Amino acid sequence: MYTVLALPLVVWGASRALEANNNSPIDWVTSAFGPRAEYDRHCEQFGPGDTVMISWPGCTTHELSLDQFVEVLRTAHVFYKNDHWLFDRVASGREVVMLLVNTTRQGDQPVITLPDATRRVRSHLVGPDGVTTAVVITFNAEGLKQRKRLVDLIRQAAHEICHVPLGELHLAGPVIDGLSVDNASQATLSKYAGPSAVVVFLLCWLNLRSYRAALVVFGLAMLCQGAALALVHYSGESMSALLIVLPPLIQVLAVAGGVHLTNYYFDLESEGTTAQRIVAAVREGWLPCTLSAGTTAIGMASLMTSQLEPIRAFGGYSAAGVLLTVGVLLGLLPACYLHWPPRKGKKPAHTFALPWNRWAVALRRMSTPIVVGGLVLVAVGGWYASRITTSVRIETMFAADHRVIEDYKWLETHIGPLVPLEVTLSFDSLSPLSYRDKLALLWDLGAQLETDDALTNSLSAANFFPPIPQLSSLSLEQQNQVIEPIIRESVPYYQQLGLLSIDEGVEHWRLTTRTSALGSADYGVVLDRVSEVVDQQLRGVAPTSQRGLSSNTTGIMPLVHAIQGQLLMDLLVSFAASLALITMVMVLVQAGVFAGLLAMIPNVFPLALFFGYLGWRGEPIDIGVMMTASVALGVAVDDTLHFLTFFQRGVLQYGDRGQAVQHALQHCGPAIIQTSVSCGLGLLVFALSDFLPTSRFAISIATLLALALVGDMVLLPALLISPLGKICARDTLAGSDVDSSGCMRQPEEFIVNESFAA
Repeated sequence: MYTVLALPLVVWGASRALEANNNSPIDWVTSAFGPRAEYDRHCEQFGPGDTVMISWPGCTTHELSLDQFVEVLRTAHVFYKNDHWLFDRVASGREVVMLLVNTTRQGDQPVITLPDATRRVRSHLVGPDGVTTAVVITFNAEGLKQRKRLVDLIRQAAHEICHVPLGELHLAGPVIDGLSVDNASQATLSKYAGPSAVVVFLLCWLNLRSYRAALVVFGLAMLCQGAALALVHYSGESMSALLIVLPPLIQVLAVAGGVHLTNYYFDLESEGTTAQRIVAAVREGWLPCTLSAGTTAIGMASLMTSQLEPIRAFGGYSAAGVLLTVGVLLGLLPACYLHWPPRKGKKPAHTFALPWNRWAVALRRMSTPIVVGGLVLVAVGGWYASRITTSVRIETMFAADHRVIEDYKWLETHIGPLVPLEVTLSFDSLSPLSYRDKLALLWDLGAQLETDDALTNSLSAANFFPPIPQLSSLSLEQQNQVIEPIIRESVPYYQQLGLLSIDEGVEHWRLTTRTSALGSADYGVVLDRVSEVVDQQLRGVAPTSQRGLSSNTTGIMPLVHAIQGQLLMDLLVSFAASLALITMVMVLVQAGVFAGLLAMIPNVFPLALFFGYLGWRGEPIDIGVMMTASVALGVAVDDTLHFLTFFQRGVLQYGDRGQAVQHALQHCGPAIIQTSVSCGLGLLVFALSDFLPTSRFAISIATLLALALVGDMVLLPALLISPLGKICARDTLAGSDVDSSGCMRQPEEFIVNESFAA
C-alpha cells in the first residue's frame, strides 16, 4: 500500500531527473581544487572561458556577411534574457583583422597592412591559408544555463545570414564539449535502456523458468531504478554523463538480489505452505543479501572521496540506490510472492545440467595448481595495474568518426589548435617597468614559446602594437618618450580586446598560446616546458626590474592535466578505501583476520587481471573505466558472501570441506551464474553506445563480472578445498579428526544426504 502511494512521486521524480542534464568538464571540480581556483581567478580578470568557435568552408576575412552575423549575435532579442545579454563577448577574425588595419592608419595608408594583420592573429582567429577565419562566442553564466537553445540559435543564424548548409557548420569549444556529452548521454539512455531491460527480463525468465517470478523480480528492479532516479531529482542534483549508467546498474543489481532470494524460495518448493517457504527463504537469504548490499554500497560510497564532482555524485547515489534495493527486495518480494506465488517450471529435456559433484571432485584434485596460478596472476596483474595512466581529453569520450571529433579536426586544420594556454604577467605599483618594457617582455616571451613545436604563435597586446619606423636614430630615452604615450592611449583598446586587466592598481597582461585538442602531446610535459620558459624569461630581467612582477599559468590545458592527476589519485584512494572497508567486513563475517584475507583473494582476482591488462596495454583509461574498480569490487563480493554462507552451512552439516564446497556449488552456484550472466549481458547492451565513457563502463563491468564468476566458481572453491581452506573452517572443525587431505573424517552415525552419497 505504501509503495502504491509512493509510486506517483517515484515516477514524477524519475522523469524530472532524466529531463535535467548538465555536463561540463570544467565543472568536474570545485573552486576548492587549486588549479580550478587559478582558472576562476583568470576568468575574473579577463572574462569566462566558456566559448564556442564556429566556422565553415568559405568563412573568410573577405566575407561581408560575417559582420551581419556578429551584429545579430550581439543585438537580436533571442540572445537576451530580461534585457541582459547571454554572451560575454563575440568576435570574428574578420572584425579583428579590420580593426588592426583601420586603427593604425596614418592618412590613407594603414601602418599594419592586411597581410600583416592576418599574420598577427594566425592560428587564433585566422587559419594557415591567411583567409579562413572563425567567430568566437563567449558565454556568461546565465547563457550556459541555456546553452542548448543558444547553440541551436547560433547554428540557425549562421545558416540564414551566411547561407551555409547546417551540415557544413563546424563548432567546437568547452560549451560544445559539455553539450555533446549531454546529448550523447541522453541519447545513450533513451536508445539502449529499453533493449537492456528486455535482455535482463528475458534472461531472468530463462534462468528462473517462471513467468511470475521473472515479472516480480524485474518489476521490483524497475521500481528500484526509478526510486534511485527520483532520489537524484529530489536531492536537487542534475543528471551527469556518469549518472546516466545509474539506472541500468541499479536494475541489474536488484535483479541479482531478486534471483538469489527466488532461488532460496524455489529450493524449498516441496516443503510446507507458501507462507512457510517465504519465511524460510527470507531467513536463509536476508543475511547474505544484506551483507552483499552493504559491501557493494561500501565499494560505491568509496568514490565519494573523489574531488571530481561527477564521480562523487555517482558514488553517493549508487550507494544509496543499492541500500534502497535490498530494502525493497526484502520487504516487497516476499509480499508479492505471498499474494502471487510463482511456480518453478520444469527443465526441458534438452537442458544441460551442470554436474556439480564432478566439478567439486575436479576442483579437489586441481586445487593446488589453481590456487598457485591464481595467486601468480593476482601478483602479476597488480604489478602491471600500477602502470595505469588516465585521460579526460575530448577524444577519449567520442569515437573517431563522431561529429564533435570531426568538427575539432576541421577547425584545427583550417584555423589552428583549439586548446588555450594562458600566461599572465602581473605588474603592481612597485614595478619600475615602462609600458614599452612590458610589451617587449610579452613579445620576447611569445617568441620564445613559439619555438616549441607543440604550441602555436602567441597572442598578446604586443601583437596589436603597430610598428613605429624611423626611431633608430633616437636614444632609448627619446624612443620611450615617443612610444610610451602611444601605448598609454591604447590601454582602453587592450582592455576592450581582453588582453589587459587592471584591478586595484595591478596590471594583468595576458598572453595566449594554443596546443592541439587531438594531438598526442603530453599535456603535463607541455605545461612543464611552458612554465620553464616563463621562469627563464623572467629570470633574464634585471633584478631591479623584477620588483612587483609575478606570473601565472592557467587555462583549460593545465586544468585538464590537474584533473588527470586527480583522476588517477581518486582511482587509487577510492579503491584502497573500499578494499580496506570490505576486507574489514569480510574479516568480521569470517570471524578471523586470515580467513577474511583469504576470502578477499577471489574478489581481488578479477580486478588484478582486468586492470593489469589495461596497464600492460599502456593506453590511458577514461573516467568511465576509472569508476569500475570500486564498483566491481563491491559487486564481486556479493557472490563470494553467498558462496561462503553455504560453505559454512555445509561444513556444519557434513564436517568436510570438499562436501561443503559441493553443497555451496549446488545451492548457490546456479544463482551466481544466473546473476553474473544477467547483469553482464544486461549492461553489455550499453557497449553499443558511441559515448565512449558509457560504452567502456559497460564493457569493463561485464568483463569484471565474467572474471569474478571465474574467481567465485573456480578460485574460491579451490582455495577452500586446499590446505589454506582450513583457515575458513577452523572454528567449525576445531577438535575434530581430520584426514590427510585436510578433510574431516565422518563418524559412523553421520548420515550423508543421498545426493551427495551418489
